[in-house]
Amino acid sequence: MMRIPLMILAGFLLATPAWAQGADDNMRHPAIMSVMDEGTESQFVVGDAAWGDVLVTLATLQGSAPDRAPVIAEQLWQRRDTNPPIFLFEVARLTVESDPDRALHAYFLGRARTIYDASRCIDPTALAVVTASSQQAGPAVTALMNSDTARMEAALAAVIESGEVFTSQASPWWACSYGNAAYYAAINSAPMPGAEWLKVEAVWPALRTAISNNMNANLARVREGQQAESQ
Repeated sequence: MMRIPLMILAGFLLATPAWAQGADDNMRHPAIMSVMDEGTESQFVVGDAAWGDVLVTLATLQGSAPDRAPVIAEQLWQRRDTNPPIFLFEVARLTVESDPDRALHAYFLGRARTIYDASRCIDPTALAVVTASSQQAGPAVTALMNSDTARMEAALAAVIESGEVFTSQASPWWACSYGNAAYYAAINSAPMPGAEWLKVEAVWPALRTAISNNMNANLARVREGQQAESQ
């Protein structure tokens, strides 16, 4: 499945509406948009705030004037519970120099929420969205984590303690539409009922427990590494 290179396109989605749960609300109508870039055609899924829609908006934001960065970062942060969590990686990218603590907090919150969204997808190929989304934070965030483990530890601990990991109202469709199942449905003009892309809610608590346990284990490893370095 081909992915669109990040480019400046006409955007139309900034804040996704809050997700109301229900059988009818989980029906999705994926479609394909094709883009030519230097002779290469890329296809991606759009429709109902799908992965492609999110990329379009992200590309548009990244094409904004540099002096708008603080305003955009603050707006995205304020809308973190209604926007898909990929926009938290854009907050991290925009604030890594001006507010590194905010940048790392946004990064870890975005990553945890993305993992949760992808984990609720029936299609296991959708899990690749975690890496694709995290990369949007940019190399400066990675460099910060590698150079300042104390700040990284504090940010990860703050995200865990905040209780915000599972409070997002955004539909996980943005992540599930990254997978192959949504792509094949789109090229066949086939709608996707919730039962075809979203795991039943009965399994969500177990997913939350697994993600929480993983975050706590990661925090413990970071602290063990800090302790070893100080000896």
